[in-house]
Amino acid sequence: MTAAHATTWSEAPIARALVAITGADVPGRGLIVSEFLSGMGEVLPAGDEEFLLAAVQGMGDTPRPDGSVVEIVTGCAQPGILKVGMNVRHTAGVLTTETRILATDERTRRRFLPYWLFIRFGSGLTRTSMLRAIRARVLREADAA
Repeated sequence: MTAAHATTWSEAPIARALVAITGADVPGRGLIVSEFLSGMGEVLPAGDEEFLLAAVQGMGDTPRPDGSVVEIVTGCAQPGILKVGMNVRHTAGVLTTETRILATDERTRRRFLPYWLFIRFGSGLTRTSMLRAIRARVLREADAA
């Protein structure tokens, strides 16, 4: 997973362009995982083959609860909260990623759905671009060894 942590925005130009549209600062030499994604939540180690990004967000007027992301994800059921988990996993030569979003109540889920439907396509392109960049880095490192 070191390749995932070492991949830069310049290696994932489609992801960089799509994220830049949101107004985020995405310098070419910036590290996607340790500098950008970690600003969205906590990057949690999950073994040699995987890492997990976990984040918590209040919807509307609901503030983010106090506590660490892990404490909130595992113990908070307060209405109005979104719990987000995204992983990157390398197993048996296959690199995958998955995002899970859990709303703590039905109203929050309904409020989040239009946003998700709007960003889903761009999110998929961003993810694909990042995975290709990580894969290319792994192959370059293997060729150099």
